[in-house]
Amino acid sequence: MVVKNPSDFVGSVLGQSEQNTKGILASALGKVLVIDEAYGLYGGGDNQGSSSDPYKTAVIDTIVAEVQSVPGDDRCVLLLGYKDQMENMFQNVNPGLSRRFPIASAFNFEDFSQDELAVIFDLKLKSQGYRVTEQAKRVAMEMLDRARNRPNFGNGGEIDIILDAAKSRHQQRLSRQGRGNNAGKSDLFEAEDFDPDFNRAERSESSVRDLFKDTVGSEGVVSLLEGYQETVRTLKTLDMNPKENIPFNFLFRGPPGTGKTTTAKKMGKVFYDMGFLATAEVVECSATDLIGQYVGQTGPKVQKLLDKALGRVLFVDEAYRLAEGHFAKEAMDELVDSVTKDRYHKKLIIILAGYDADINRLMSVNAGLTSRFPAVVDFRALAPEECISLLLRLLRAKRDELRSKKKDLDLSILERPSPVFHDDLAAIFAKLSSQDGWASARDVQSLARSIFNALLSTFKADLAQGVLILTKDIVVRELEAMSREREARSGSVHCNPATTSQGPLQRAPTPTLGPMPPPNRTTQAVATAAKSQTQDPVVPEDDPSPAMPPPQEEIETRADNFDHSHDHLRDPGVSDAIWEQLQRDRMAEKAAEEEYQKLKDAVDKAREAAREAARDKMVRKLVGEEQKRREEEEEKERKRKEEEEKLIKRLLKEEENRKKEAERKKKLEHLGRCPVGYAWVKQAGGYRCTAGGHWVSNAEVEKL
Repeated sequence: MVVKNPSDFVGSVLGQSEQNTKGILASALGKVLVIDEAYGLYGGGDNQGSSSDPYKTAVIDTIVAEVQSVPGDDRCVLLLGYKDQMENMFQNVNPGLSRRFPIASAFNFEDFSQDELAVIFDLKLKSQGYRVTEQAKRVAMEMLDRARNRPNFGNGGEIDIILDAAKSRHQQRLSRQGRGNNAGKSDLFEAEDFDPDFNRAERSESSVRDLFKDTVGSEGVVSLLEGYQETVRTLKTLDMNPKENIPFNFLFRGPPGTGKTTTAKKMGKVFYDMGFLATAEVVECSATDLIGQYVGQTGPKVQKLLDKALGRVLFVDEAYRLAEGHFAKEAMDELVDSVTKDRYHKKLIIILAGYDADINRLMSVNAGLTSRFPAVVDFRALAPEECISLLLRLLRAKRDELRSKKKDLDLSILERPSPVFHDDLAAIFAKLSSQDGWASARDVQSLARSIFNALLSTFKADLAQGVLILTKDIVVRELEAMSREREARSGSVHCNPATTSQGPLQRAPTPTLGPMPPPNRTTQAVATAAKSQTQDPVVPEDDPSPAMPPPQEEIETRADNFDHSHDHLRDPGVSDAIWEQLQRDRMAEKAAEEEYQKLKDAVDKAREAAREAARDKMVRKLVGEEQKRREEEEEKERKRKEEEEKLIKRLLKEEENRKKEAERKKKLEHLGRCPVGYAWVKQAGGYRCTAGGHWVSNAEVEKL
């Protein structure tokens, strides 16, 4: 038998590959030629003429020319390699290779089963002169089961790797314990020789809580993972495969800085301890790493990343981008298809992470994602109390570091805060968490660093004496600095309720005057309503002002499908008295509209005053003004509240009247009493069209 690999065939200059190949084939006459890892002869490209390695292509072409695979050939040629790579090579190289080596008749060698591996394990132990305890053998088989999740599982070769490592640990253990204490056991493997941490599953419940002990707000995740562990233990007791009852694909939803990436890393450790992963490692990527830049690149990128993550955790951050663009959709489709293939199914943990709305939108784009990612872990923003607790924990870590260097940090102001100071901290954190871009734990970490740095720069002399003292002023100053910076970034220092995320609210334009267009008697009146969406800044929780309702729908008093730009024209036969009264009523409507806008502006100012009062109150509270000043402010707040309630009641009443009036005019326009479709003006006792020639009484309108 002659055994070769691709490097033996490929030459370094043109013509040498053909020469090498012919020489090897000639030397194999009357023998069996084995070409191991034969897929290495594939030089890229395809049989349609795309670019490929000419030296490797020459080897394939020479084999096709020399090996006819017909009766009488005094030579047997075997091509060996991994199934997927071999199939890929046969699909893209000289078609003659497939005729000479029919892939449909190939010998497929499947992975050994666990029982078969156990037999091989026993045979290798016996041949090497070793024995093993029952517990050690069980641990070794669990290691082999985990190794199956890695790409290109080595089967019998994997046993050799495990035994080699066990021999090394075995010798180290005997050296530590002394030969005299191991009489008759020098050839006996213990469980710890295969895996020093072999009993991790027995203490998995406590280890989960230990993993998340420093993670604030992780109670839900801990409960979920402990539930999985209990399920695994129960199913193993029943001698059932637990993989079928545990999800491997997850959605992580939540705002930034809530621990999604950290949790993914800890989940890798938990799933590794349960025996589902080959390693606890997390492969982090973003949607960009899955998306190609040209046709045909996306699928291989997705598969390459999945191959890399086999036996590990694949964490895809910013997963919402898989819903954007053609290539992104291709990546998502490839991912949906791949997670159910035998190559990847239940062999790695896949986590798609992002904000709540973005993940939900991603699920709506591809229905297949919902069924393939059934498990959802929701992350919430930290509450103010949790932010305070995390801040103290981070600063305690700094204190421990200082104490290791014979210095100290006094955190009494946070460890034993006064009720007033504690409430003030909670109020500021509540304000921060209400701002766009607040990243919960991540921002608290930034805040802890800034507080510690400010402390260092302020009290260098104290540090020289061996102790730093954290003061209330430093904490408040850094909190307020972060709050101001975030307000400046979001542009919300003075939020105008008349603006929305799309920009300032556009008022309905006042009809302009001009020449009358040709009548369009087929125009149908359709009234429209424009909604004004406002978003007020969040007022601190201790703000006594009442919750104010959002502005009602701003009802336009004319239909967009009517052309009223020329309503000043006067119909024939309309008297001067009627016409003059009509103009006065139109002016009255205009004055009413102006009054309405003034009323809305007054409400806006009242709201702004409420917010300013709340901010002023919080500042005064932080600097500790006297009780008398607070009582005065409470009285001002009470009066402001009463005035505000009056304004709101007036606004609500006026908007209700405007809504009713708009409905009446809508009825009139649909009635068609004015054939040209002019707008209607409210007058004493009824309505008249702006051209003056048509009149409808209030009684007639009520009957409509």
